[in-house]
Amino acid sequence: MTLFRKTLIKLTILNAALLILLLGILSGTIYFYEQSVTFRDSNKMLKDAASGKMPHRSPMRGQDAVDQQRLRTNPRLSWVLTNSSDEQIESSMDTYLGTEGAKNFFKPFLKVTAGSTVEIKVGKTYYHLHAQKGKLLNGKTVKIIFGVDVTPEKNLLNTLRSIILYGLIIGALVSIVVGYFLARRALRPIEKAWDRQNRFVADASHELRTPLSIIQLKIEGLLRQPRQKVQEVGEDIAVMLDETRRLSKLVGNLLTLARSDSNRLEINLAPLDLSAMLKKVTEPFAEMADFEEKSFTLDGADDPIYINGDEQRVHQLLVILLDNAMKFTPKGGAITVDCSRENKYARLSVSDSGCGISDEDLPHIFDRFYQVDSARSGQKGTGLGLSIAEWIVQKHRGKIEATSAVDEGTTFIVRLPLLKNEPEDQKEVHEGDKTNDSNS
Repeated sequence: MTLFRKTLIKLTILNAALLILLLGILSGTIYFYEQSVTFRDSNKMLKDAASGKMPHRSPMRGQDAVDQQRLRTNPRLSWVLTNSSDEQIESSMDTYLGTEGAKNFFKPFLKVTAGSTVEIKVGKTYYHLHAQKGKLLNGKTVKIIFGVDVTPEKNLLNTLRSIILYGLIIGALVSIVVGYFLARRALRPIEKAWDRQNRFVADASHELRTPLSIIQLKIEGLLRQPRQKVQEVGEDIAVMLDETRRLSKLVGNLLTLARSDSNRLEINLAPLDLSAMLKKVTEPFAEMADFEEKSFTLDGADDPIYINGDEQRVHQLLVILLDNAMKFTPKGGAITVDCSRENKYARLSVSDSGCGISDEDLPHIFDRFYQVDSARSGQKGTGLGLSIAEWIVQKHRGKIEATSAVDEGTTFIVRLPLLKNEPEDQKEVHEGDKTNDSNS
């Protein structure tokens, strides 16, 4: 059983237990509240009878008999008077059942102790009983027991309890299903992160193994012929140097992504002239394009455009985009870089006339280690550059997107927020430009 499977089972049990506990608390609250409401009238009747507020004349007040006319107005209430030996002296049922019949009727009532209120069941009938001590006019200590028939209320509560019980059983089954769903939903991003990490490690291992294998092979070849001159093995040394540079670049990119994932890589934001940075970065690329017989055009970099950015990371972003454009643009192709203002953003676009990217590949170009078919493009990289570019843009609270058409080329568009408080000297320049434009 895998780690995620065990965790899924544990979370399901935990979620289901919490949901069942909540259902139990809710059901218990409903039941006990309904119980208090249901028995409210009967309990009040008992208390009123014990305090002498009921509409009948209590035998403890010195009367020889209970006012039967008054008692008939409360047919649910009955009482019995006993001596200290729990022998019946008088009851509310003497007239109806006779002395012996009343004694048999009230026999289950006699076990109630004075000062207590209890519930008993006689046959299929439920009673609430309350007993208290008192004295007759002749000074004898007696115990009077009042009883109220609560069978309708009890049957109602029993029905409610059955409904709640069946509801809890169904709720428990539903809680298990819901608990599994919640656990699955909670683990989904963790599983994705885990799979992504495993894939990252596997891809990184593969990318690292290739240059290391080449370097190892070349070194072993040199060791087998130690007497060869440097001029004779110059090609092998050049290959090793190229793979070493590629390996160094790959390790640097991996370190950048690893630190970005752990939020240990800080971005030092400061006012930055994007136009000036663009001129500086594109200069060597323009020379390289001229050497490779490619057209290179830079537009919109004359006026300063200030952003709040990290100079080192913005430089890295520009190099990644320009390097991609140079790499995939064939001889005789064109590369166009444009920088302009767009609402509250600085808009940077890098276009090439290369082989383009298919619609299937386009949504994945920012995924780590994802590479377009090298057989079609004729180029091979590590698949990390655009992932780093996307991270840099996100850290600057910007957006990056790409549009492409096969055999026509690709355009990357980056939008970075403009600096809110632009330097005063640049404000004057822009205001002067606007004035000149309006005069012309």
